[in-house]
Amino acid sequence: MSTLAHISIGYSAGSIKETCEKVLTEYRIRNQDYRPLTLNEFIGPLSLRQNTMDDQYEEIKAFTDGITGDKKRRDTDAKALLGDDDGKDKKKKKKGKKKK
Repeated sequence: MSTLAHISIGYSAGSIKETCEKVLTEYRIRNQDYRPLTLNEFIGPLSLRQNTMDDQYEEIKAFTDGITGDKKRRDTDAKALLGDDDGKDKKKKKKGKKKK
């Protein structure tokens, strides 16, 4: 599933849904015990779907990053992995007033 998610970056949710519906027929689901699903079964039908243009994808990604704060989180994680945080904990605990 994670590989399928990775290769479907830039495709709309509708395109991914249509691809899954095309691959996951009743017959295919019934025979999954005998022949497990493979990534190659999804690549062909997905490649026939329209991909979002790179510039549109970047705009969507920037919007999502702004709303969710994902870019800041990714940058912080990348710095921590590279050891650029100098061992300092950037999260400081704030002391607030206790409610009575």
